[in-house]
Amino acid sequence: MAKKYDLKLKGYVGGWDFDTDYVDYVLDKSGDKEVSVLIDSLGGSVATALSVSTAFANHGNVHVYYRGMNASAATIASMGAKHVAIEASAMYLVHKCSFPIFEWAALNADQLREKADEYMKAANDAEKIDLTIASLYAGKCKKSVAELLDLMKEEKWLTAQEALEWGFVDEVIDSTEDVHLTQSVATAMAAAGIPLPENVPVEADGWLAQLEAMFKKWFGKKNEAATVQAAAEPPTKENTNSNQSVMKKPFVMIAAVLAAIQTALPEADAEGKYPVEEPVLDALEKALADAKTAQDGKDQEIKDLKAQLTAKEGELATAQARITELEALPAGKNHEVIEAGEQKIHNEEKSPMEQLQETFAKARQMLAEV
Repeated sequence: MAKKYDLKLKGYVGGWDFDTDYVDYVLDKSGDKEVSVLIDSLGGSVATALSVSTAFANHGNVHVYYRGMNASAATIASMGAKHVAIEASAMYLVHKCSFPIFEWAALNADQLREKADEYMKAANDAEKIDLTIASLYAGKCKKSVAELLDLMKEEKWLTAQEALEWGFVDEVIDSTEDVHLTQSVATAMAAAGIPLPENVPVEADGWLAQLEAMFKKWFGKKNEAATVQAAAEPPTKENTNSNQSVMKKPFVMIAAVLAAIQTALPEADAEGKYPVEEPVLDALEKALADAKTAQDGKDQEIKDLKAQLTAKEGELATAQARITELEALPAGKNHEVIEAGEQKIHNEEKSPMEQLQETFAKARQMLAEV
């Protein structure tokens, strides 16, 4: 029978599902009774983890159970518990704390020195935090602070047995589930600077995993045979000619099919099979039709742009021919053309009133000469 937990702390330490207020609420409500807590988290806020650890210690009767992959702040949270157990398939990681650094700027010498001072201050703060965490670990593990700092520096995943040998946990218990590392989790770990554990394959997750399972059920041995044949064949050279554009249309269709499957794919039955019912087929047909319409629209847009480009190239050729013609004229002729052009521009810039006044002035000058 699966164990019942009074409190489940998962996800980001400091998030809604690993929150100090919720922890305090459950502990206060329990009184002096034993509180069983499940932890399954890759870490987060050190401040939240320290607060949770203190809350466990103040309560005095908290039993923590680690499942899955637990790292960073998630390991700090259990330090105040009365008893800590870990499932045999679970993994455990302690490491030095880190600060996010985002800089997109060009700095002069003075600004660089200021930034260096800022980073040095952050480094000093990080070292103090590391020392605090190592001291907390040392109290639980009965090992020196220096040994714990060295382990944190390694950033090495520990098995459940290794975590027991170090003293982070008090007991290894039977696993209720295996450790699974999905692509989305692996991406999040890499972004947070958390190393991936060795010998743990990265699996597809979400609808992609459903699609993979569905293909295996539909195509079975045929698909496996094709994979073996493809692996046995030598790799083909990459096609770098213009025929590569031919692949764009099928890819649009494939993307549409995947999107439709994600939306309409039913849940697998008890045997793990995916029944293909009429709604799924209708969704696929509609996705293909929409993709074809979208592709036709793109093709027409490209055709129109090419026509506009051809027209602009024609105008440019005409202008270039005219420039060549003017350059071939004698210098005097060029001067006359330029003066005529300037006079034309000058006349075009005058308002009707200015032109009328100029006409009257010329008339008065003519009368005076007579």
